[in-house]
Amino acid sequence: MPQSITWVVVERKLPGARTRLISKHASQKDAEAECDRRNNGRAERPFSACILLEPVAQRMGGHQAPTINLVVGG
Repeated sequence: MPQSITWVVVERKLPGARTRLISKHASQKDAEAECDRRNNGRAERPFSACILLEPVAQRMGGHQAPTINLVVGG
C-alpha cells in the first residue's frame, strides 16, 4: 500500500514526559536542520527528528489520517 511520509520535530524534556510536536516537514533534510538548529548549544538534546508513515488508503477512505490532528506547538 502506498504511503505518505511526514517528518516531524518533537521535544521530549524528561524521560517519561509527554512528547510535544514542534513542527512538521516534507523532507528529512528540513526536519533534521530544524532539529539541529533547536539543539545547537545545548548539553542535552531534547529535540528529535522523526518520520511518520501514513497509509494513503486512510487519507482517501472514511477514516481520518492519524496526522490530521497533530497540532504544532500543542
